[in-house]
Amino acid sequence: MKRIILYVKFCIAWFIDFMKDGKSLKHSLNLALVYERMGRVFHAARIYYRNIKMYPDDPRAYYGIAILYDNKKRYREAVDWFKKAIDINPDFVPAWFFMAGSLYELGEKHAALDCYKKVISLNPSNFWAHNNAGSICEELNMNTEALQYFRKALEIIPGHHKVLFNMGVVFAKMGYELKAQECYWESIRGYNRYPYSFLNLSLLYKEEKELDRAIIVISEGIRCNPGAPFLYYNRACFLAMAGNIEEAFLDVVRAAKLNPEFLNYAENDEDLEDVRKHPGYQALKKYLQNRENTNA
Repeated sequence: MKRIILYVKFCIAWFIDFMKDGKSLKHSLNLALVYERMGRVFHAARIYYRNIKMYPDDPRAYYGIAILYDNKKRYREAVDWFKKAIDINPDFVPAWFFMAGSLYELGEKHAALDCYKKVISLNPSNFWAHNNAGSICEELNMNTEALQYFRKALEIIPGHHKVLFNMGVVFAKMGYELKAQECYWESIRGYNRYPYSFLNLSLLYKEEKELDRAIIVISEGIRCNPGAPFLYYNRACFLAMAGNIEEAFLDVVRAAKLNPEFLNYAENDEDLEDVRKHPGYQALKKYLQNRENTNA
């Protein structure tokens, strides 16, 4: 840590010395980035505003301010500044890309999709633009368009686990369960540290009344992702449905210890009705309440 702090201080000193001799927009922006990554937002903003006065026709300082607002979750202000950058340079890809994210957070999904389409028109090999556009299409129930974007993303990065997962979601919505299963399996084979692929695959097997397969899949997911509380919770539901109340209760314990919110879910979950009758259930609630009071 000390070495990192010394390195950052060295970078700042170097940039300041450089700027004393000749003010360079590039190095000034780099200095702003250093301040931003250190959490010194005011210093970064001051540099960006100064650069706007000195170089009003360069979009990067406007973009920098937009990113500061975006990081603070002030998405409307971020969009306004992204637009200023784009007014100066309509082909400035980073502004279009990150403005899409801000618009999405504001709930303006169609506008966000239009931004990703613009990014793709300017940079057809942008993997994340294709993936994110596909995800928005899926949320808007534009399933055919979603698959087109995901397939293009896989042409850019073959076998990417998140894209395969997303395709599985779309196929499942469209009623193509076997294709969905294939996508989830391929996602798992490519990267078994993504717990959501195990979850969705196990839920498909559950819906098909194949509880044994669902339990096997989600158990493998837990082995690969032991810190994912929702996997324990859903396995508890499967085990309870299979009549294994003792193991189901233990999984509720594991999920709740990782995230106490899952005990709240268990309170009203029909699948866990018998688990709530377990002799240790009330003791678990008391234990978690005491832990919460201690941490308060």
